Amino acid sequence: MRAQWFSEARFGMFIHWGLYSIPGGIWRGREMSYIGEWLQACFRIPNREYGALAARFNPERFDAEQWCRTARDAGMRYLVFSAKHHDGFAMYRSRVDSYNVVDATPFGRDPLAELAAACPKYGLKLGIYYSQDLDWHHPDGGDPGPESPKNHGMSWGNDWDYPAHRGKRFRRYFEGKAIPQLTELLTGYGPVGIMWFDCPLTISREESGRIVELVRKLQPDCLINTRIGHGFGDYGSYGDNQLPAAPPEGMWETPGTLNRTWGFKWNDHDWKTPGEVLSLLASLAEKDTNYLLNVGPMPDGSFPPETVRVLRETGKWLERYGFAVYGCGANPFQCSFDWGYVTVEQRPGKRTRLHLIIREFRPEIRLYGLEEVVVRCWAAAEPECPVEFGCSGGRCLTIRLPEWLRARLLPVVTLELACRNAPAVCTDLVPLDHVLRLPAARGTIRHGQREAAVEPAELRGLGAAGERHPAVSHCCLDRTGNLAEWHNPADRIEWEAYFPEEGRYRVEVVTVSGIHGAAWKTGQKVELAVSGDGGAANVLVATLNGRPDPSASDRCYIRGSAEAGTLSLNGAGRRKISLRMLDCPDREALAMTLAELRLVRL
Repeated sequence: MRAQWFSEARFGMFIHWGLYSIPGGIWRGREMSYIGEWLQACFRIPNREYGALAARFNPERFDAEQWCRTARDAGMRYLVFSAKHHDGFAMYRSRVDSYNVVDATPFGRDPLAELAAACPKYGLKLGIYYSQDLDWHHPDGGDPGPESPKNHGMSWGNDWDYPAHRGKRFRRYFEGKAIPQLTELLTGYGPVGIMWFDCPLTISREESGRIVELVRKLQPDCLINTRIGHGFGDYGSYGDNQLPAAPPEGMWETPGTLNRTWGFKWNDHDWKTPGEVLSLLASLAEKDTNYLLNVGPMPDGSFPPETVRVLRETGKWLERYGFAVYGCGANPFQCSFDWGYVTVEQRPGKRTRLHLIIREFRPEIRLYGLEEVVVRCWAAAEPECPVEFGCSGGRCLTIRLPEWLRARLLPVVTLELACRNAPAVCTDLVPLDHVLRLPAARGTIRHGQREAAVEPAELRGLGAAGERHPAVSHCCLDRTGNLAEWHNPADRIEWEAYFPEEGRYRVEVVTVSGIHGAAWKTGQKVELAVSGDGGAANVLVATLNGRPDPSASDRCYIRGSAEAGTLSLNGAGRRKISLRMLDCPDREALAMTLAELRLVRL
């Protein structure tokens, strides 16, 4: 299959490198707060001044084989290199435009050609990033115009050198530069595994389709991401650093940063730890999603030392536990677990295995709903160390972790099942370790007849990749599996759950900002109703109050938990639980999406 390698790879390296790496986020003594590759737009630098950086670009420490070796040793299976970013400067030898790394710099070498030669030596698929819409160097590059929402206050297109928006003709850029350069990339660098596109703000459906046809013609086995625009693409690209809440349909990938930038910045030292990288990788693996982790090389062509250290430690873990990630399927249970992650390994003709990746050590962990016989259980990568397990009532499987695992970084425990296919799992939602988790992706959405009280256009702008968020009057699941447009009091989301005992429960509402970089806000007024067993509904009306959880945040789509009070449930049994929003204080709170409802037994 053309796409099988992508589904099995799970982990790739993204590389953002260009003229913007030289100033590294600082221009004439002023430091930018946004991502480094947007430096030209941030400071509205004329092309004449920005292009002068090319005379200083001479990365004497660039070594394509070293880059590829670092990626391979980190456990990565593919590499995506930025051949042209929004600044329009080609990081390869382009005969279409002399504004390129070979013709315009003292370096005079083609880094993409050297990477294309090195990737196969280290078992890496080559991917190429190309900004097909935005191009600040071309007078007709994509520009949605002055009426379009800004990107953190910046113009998407170059309106400082070329302010006459009405005179721009995108077709001239598209036919004169984009298509010819894409033809160069698809014919001059051997097999290309991925064409990675970005920010389809002004490109038409016909133009996106034209690019797809070109890729199919010149590189039939090449995959295309959905940022090509207009519903095209072989696999989905989530927002920058965005995490899915549930396994999606089809193939997906999250592009993420090691610090807070993509292009190198001198003063960004907010590096993720190896544990954070591995937690994100495992979290995505259990959602059947790839992780494309970015590195921003320094102006001299070397990787920042902290980048190398983090990737080295990541690779050590994958060398030991990679079988729990590569080629594995999604968590089959109804929700994620606070202690860690679950992946499924299916091998032709062999018994199915569940891999439990332990993020937070506990003496005992529990799995509810597994309807398969467990043949054996052991500490993975150490088959001589069996782990005790057994049923603790109903469908609840208890695994007792040996104390020595506490000192390990994300250790893995493997369950071998008697079956040789996808494991059967009960769909009941029940409290586990005194917490009932109700993910939005597992609920049923009920739309009422009333239209939203707010103007939908107030809710959405453009995302970090230029994606447009459709404004609708009724709530729906977004592409991550969270409940979006959650602002119509006539709508509600429902779950059915089983409570094995009565008791008092603290109600927590977990929300995630639905817009890249938006603040996490509370203040929403919600109504929670719990009914069942023929009794009257237990109704709680409360205004949410809480704070964001930095440890659960991906730094771009902030996550947090807000309390909504307590409920007392009399007697065990099945209950129907419904939640709706009655009112919202401001636009920022309206942008929150519902990730899950939690009932914590007191």
